[in-house]
Amino acid sequence: MTFKIEDDFAIPAERQPRTRRSKYPWAQLEVGQSFFVDGALLRSMSSTASHAGRRSQKKFLVRAADGGVRVWRLE
Repeated sequence: MTFKIEDDFAIPAERQPRTRRSKYPWAQLEVGQSFFVDGALLRSMSSTASHAGRRSQKKFLVRAADGGVRVWRLE
């Protein structure tokens, strides 16, 4: 297989990493603080908190509460 060598192609700009803003206040939580998610499912929110914890090197605790889920920051 042979490849054609070409000169007139500009190097593309460095790709910017994708950053999505979370709808939950993971970054703003201090140790011991919590937030309530009305109508959330425990299993779904536990998974979301687990992913957020891995990304941010923090630990979160999720428990069912009246009509939703409460999330605490542990570390």
